[in-house]
Amino acid sequence: MKKLYARVQKLTAYFLIVAITFSSIFSFPISVFAAETYNARVTGEDVRLRSKPTTEKENGVSNILLELDEGTIVTVLSLDKIDGGGCKNGWFLVSYQNITGYMCGTYLSIDGYDIYDRPWTSPKKAIVGGAKFIGNSYISRGQFTSYLKKFNVNPDGYYDVYNHLYMSNLQAPSSEAKTSYSAYKTNGLLDLPLVFNIPLFNKMEDSYDRPGGNLTKVETQKNVVDEDFEKALDEQGFPESYKQALRVLHTAHPNWTFKSMDTDLTFSKAAAAFQNVGAIQGGNKYYELENGKPIETEPGWYLPNIETTSYFLDPRNFLTEQYILQFESLEYSELYTETVVGSILKNTFMDGISILDNQSYASIFVEAGKTANVSSVYLASLARQESGTKGSSATTGDQFDYEGITYSGLFNFFNIGAYSSAKNPLKAGLVYASGGACTICNNDTKYTNPIPSDTQNETANPNATPTEENLKSLIEEGGYKVSDGFVHGFKVGTSVEKVEKSLPEGVKVNTDNDTIGTGDKITYNGETYTVVIYGDLTGDGKINSADLLKIRKYLLGTSNLSGAYKEAAYIDDDSKINSADLLKIRKYLLGTSKINQ
Repeated sequence: MKKLYARVQKLTAYFLIVAITFSSIFSFPISVFAAETYNARVTGEDVRLRSKPTTEKENGVSNILLELDEGTIVTVLSLDKIDGGGCKNGWFLVSYQNITGYMCGTYLSIDGYDIYDRPWTSPKKAIVGGAKFIGNSYISRGQFTSYLKKFNVNPDGYYDVYNHLYMSNLQAPSSEAKTSYSAYKTNGLLDLPLVFNIPLFNKMEDSYDRPGGNLTKVETQKNVVDEDFEKALDEQGFPESYKQALRVLHTAHPNWTFKSMDTDLTFSKAAAAFQNVGAIQGGNKYYELENGKPIETEPGWYLPNIETTSYFLDPRNFLTEQYILQFESLEYSELYTETVVGSILKNTFMDGISILDNQSYASIFVEAGKTANVSSVYLASLARQESGTKGSSATTGDQFDYEGITYSGLFNFFNIGAYSSAKNPLKAGLVYASGGACTICNNDTKYTNPIPSDTQNETANPNATPTEENLKSLIEEGGYKVSDGFVHGFKVGTSVEKVEKSLPEGVKVNTDNDTIGTGDKITYNGETYTVVIYGDLTGDGKINSADLLKIRKYLLGTSNLSGAYKEAAYIDDDSKINSADLLKIRKYLLGTSKINQ
């Protein structure tokens, strides 16, 4: 099998057989060899993906499928240019998030670039590329502990609190901590000078217990033994309910350092927010019930009740030797050597050498950690947790079929992109590993466009002269879409100032906010249209847990939506508001999917 992979890699350096557009015509699956893909960077703002290689409308109907942001990575399915109207340099057949269409070559930089080094065609590529994803998307942006990856409460982080969660499973941080603890204890790492970042909340109750019993008993110590340690805790604002458990840990590990993270969040509000984006398994005692039945959020996973959410959110419940590692910094440390990492991989399929890479797994994890500035111990623990001790189909490179396409030679040790709502999560993660859908790409990287830009503009032109002086034509010339009295097409978080600059003189945005949001009015010469941002059901110009709560209450029948706010809930591009729309917001908050505007 290993020789086969090597042959596939050599052969596919010359061939890329991808024909997604023909999958509905032929009954046999299409073959995709992972060793060769062509990636391209979108080099213009709001560049259109079209169903046909032309800008011309057919019977007055536009052929625009999507508008993609500058810096987005798409997969080029063929390097053969296609002639068509509106793009003198030719069109390319491309794919983005399983949507196939044509894009003008003027706005594509076809240089094979992918920030995460996809396709992941060997264990090393998957481990190093996956580490880059984790480091770039979470660790470097303020979610630098297992706890923060699930419960984003860092007020100084890149993302708004409550949003951009690596996982929905409430128990994930404690499970990861327990796995790491076993490795730390075996290798004497608990004696190292570890540093822990522990969140503080406002208005906490004395305790929050898990229905059916807590995972562990937290030992406490009321009397003060070390005055200097006590002073350090006081200076950081640790409450007494935290300090009693920290005194016990300090006695056992005097070289450990505990840092407070003041979230400035009211605990009950934070718990309510995370309940809406949480999921759990284990029985009705943990679930939010509706008419006596649990509410399924994704296949096999259920909405937790507030008691269970509060238990896992409360850091004090995990201030024990076995669970405190969920608060340890996940940045790279030279203390975690190959020997240390190797101990985590003992008695697993990773205990030894990756044949495809001719390198030990332990050294690969160390290299990946150093490259991405992520703890190599954490990466090894995560791979063990995600892939199991015997591995999975995401670690073998075996051939598989998904959505009518046959893939081969792909690896994904951290199951990145394997969201649980997919038709087959494991396979969806491997499709992500192929480079076929890049949802988080590096917008800061400089690029050059190898294709001369002498074609007519395929992006929205805010300075174009309208052919008809009415508000609808003025808005459309600004690059936005108008239908049924509503205006669509605004990026989440766009400033009102930027919107007004993109519109012809005299068109005004009426709002009290700095950011454009659902419900805002655009006016000109006595005409008015109302702004709609899909997913923004509260009108603040953001998509967060408050919007998820709004749509959940609407579906439960306990709250109503009307006007622009109801229009904003039609996220799944159909005529009904249902669980598919709720799932779209949930996946957006988890950082696994975009909401097209």
